[in-house]
Amino acid sequence: MDVKLHANATTTPRTRAYIQSSSASVAELAGELGVSQTTIRRWKGRDTVKDGSHVAHKLAISLSPVEEELVLQLRSSLGLSLDDIVEVMRRCLDASLSRSAIYRCLRRNGVSRLPGPEKPAIGRFEETPIGFVHIDLKHLTRLEGRPSYVFVAIERATRFVSVEIIEKRDAATVSGCLERFLAAFPCPVHTILTDNGAEFTDRFGGAYWHPQGKAPSGRHPFDTVCAAHGIEHRLTRPFHPQTNGMVERFNRRIAQAIRNRPGIPANAGKNKFKSHDERNAFLHAFVQAYNQTRLKALNYKAPAETLNNQTEHYTFAGMTRGWEPTLEPQPPHHRRGEPPQRRLPFGIIPEPGDPPAQHRRSQHQAHAEGPQRQGQAHHREP
Repeated sequence: MDVKLHANATTTPRTRAYIQSSSASVAELAGELGVSQTTIRRWKGRDTVKDGSHVAHKLAISLSPVEEELVLQLRSSLGLSLDDIVEVMRRCLDASLSRSAIYRCLRRNGVSRLPGPEKPAIGRFEETPIGFVHIDLKHLTRLEGRPSYVFVAIERATRFVSVEIIEKRDAATVSGCLERFLAAFPCPVHTILTDNGAEFTDRFGGAYWHPQGKAPSGRHPFDTVCAAHGIEHRLTRPFHPQTNGMVERFNRRIAQAIRNRPGIPANAGKNKFKSHDERNAFLHAFVQAYNQTRLKALNYKAPAETLNNQTEHYTFAGMTRGWEPTLEPQPPHHRRGEPPQRRLPFGIIPEPGDPPAQHRRSQHQAHAEGPQRQGQAHHREP
């Protein structure tokens, strides 16, 4: 219980209740509690144990009721500041009105502070069927004198992230990344949203001074790939990256994970990685951990579970300092004599030239073939 007492109070609510309920004399109670007889008489004559108000019974208000109503209207209707109200009242009504009197009027009526600006409503992405992909290119710090970029694709409904690390950001390279993503992604993609970068579109011809609203020609390699797969390619408004905020937010996650990683001894700890291979492995493992982490936006399901109906999760996505990824080998799921099956990886696009993914046998087929193989093993020739 939060009890607020006067700074000079000599009794507590419990003591006051005892005084009011006691049948002893005033002198006896004063001697017992160590307070004055005036204090005993005061609390004997009250029905409550709370401190009384110290506000004057009659306030010294210099404003008339009409002037006070005008001050309140100037504040509530026009939203004028205190100084503006003082100037208006002095010019139009009474030049002798003081600033403090007007402030006390506002304070007395609870409007001494102007309301803050209304916060804009939080925008939410519209719910779409699976196949709406946000794509962006994340720039990485130069390492070993070579630039690197991360092709980031995140599916809206499942939040599944797929990345590919490249060293060029030209249209041909990025369109190749898109081709490999579409080949690996198990669900059909119907819409792709990107910004207006030259690697994605020729809407502005690579020049920011071109008039806004220019339509792309459709001959850009990225547009060509989209058209070949029947995908609608949408573009954000210029200088509005929040339109593609889902992938922009994941880019910040990547930057935060790299920033929180301990530096290496070389170069006074400024570098985080020794080589491109080390950084690439770190990023792939980070994306894998993210895809296996339960997300509130998915009702605490993992993106990989939502996409592939998997049951194993990570609960640690590497967003804290000192996180170090580990790439555990995946168990093989393929037939004998055939190349290993390339399942849809947790955010890792297959490298060019990899064998196509083989369809895994169903559990029913594997169970049906099991006894035959066991029988063949028992009837070997001596």
